[in-house]
Amino acid sequence: MAISSYGHYRNQRRKRIIYYVAAVVVVAFAAVIFFYPSGNKKEADEIQSPAVEQTPVTKEAAVKEQTVVQSQIEPAANLGQMVPEANGIAGSRIAALLQDAGKCIEDGRIIAARNTLNDVLNMAMDNSLREQVKRQMQMLTEKWLFSKTVEFGDNLCSVYKVQAGDMLSSIGASNKIPYQFIMKINNIPSERSLRAGQSIKIVQGPFHGIIYLSSFTMDLYLQNVYVKSYKVGIGKEGHETPPGLWRAKIGGKLIKPIWTDPETGKTYQPDAPDYPLGSGWIALEGIDSRTRDVTGIAIHGTKDETTIGTKSSQGCIRLYNGELTELYDMFEQGFSELRIVE
Repeated sequence: MAISSYGHYRNQRRKRIIYYVAAVVVVAFAAVIFFYPSGNKKEADEIQSPAVEQTPVTKEAAVKEQTVVQSQIEPAANLGQMVPEANGIAGSRIAALLQDAGKCIEDGRIIAARNTLNDVLNMAMDNSLREQVKRQMQMLTEKWLFSKTVEFGDNLCSVYKVQAGDMLSSIGASNKIPYQFIMKINNIPSERSLRAGQSIKIVQGPFHGIIYLSSFTMDLYLQNVYVKSYKVGIGKEGHETPPGLWRAKIGGKLIKPIWTDPETGKTYQPDAPDYPLGSGWIALEGIDSRTRDVTGIAIHGTKDETTIGTKSSQGCIRLYNGELTELYDMFEQGFSELRIVE
């Protein structure tokens, strides 16, 4: 009986141990499931979470943030990588200059970067690279030209202290730029608001342009420094825009002048709904052997902006109306020149 009782006790003890072990295993397994999801579930969450539909605001914010980041790092990070090694010695030279310009941008030396990039534009390169360099320079233009700030070392912009008796028109004329441009970059609301002792930013002009008929493009320069590019419309077949050298004609800058179509003889008033010249007119006079006897050529806006980038005018150069207004405030009569090339 003692042995039998001991055997029964041992059997019962073995059963209890098994039950305890099974219970511990179940509890432990449940804890693992609860606190540590399966590896597959975690991987699935990581893959699927970026694909969750964003609200329009979130999408716009993401795009805006990406654009800001790219605009901040692209000049410094990528300028030196624009030129393939296959371009040889000349390509290596350009790459070195672009890398130097990028370093200048990182260091905040805007004018040094501008001048280096401008030197690069005067070197032989393919059109794709040239357009990239131009885009970089246009980004810098917003800082050194189209703002009130005068960057260190800039030989084209300076601070001027207004003297008693000064007028914006005379300040502009002495610097070969329209006074409206001085008002724009200094946020001066009216001509009468100028005060003696006031410090303003002035720009040493004049501005010039080059039109490339083959690409429907106009490049704008301040003296010999590239500023930005515009898309243009040019003369249609039989009324081709004449290549050569032109100058902004004195007395030829007009806002919505009365215009007579030389083909139809119809005269258009500025307030007419079908007025064709857009926001303004900059008359040009020929100043070389090819253009001296040509008349009626101008830069102007258009009522049909779908014609920009096409051959559709009677020989004049068309701009988007907003860009014509911008150029109107930069081209100085009697000084600003325009070279038109094939």
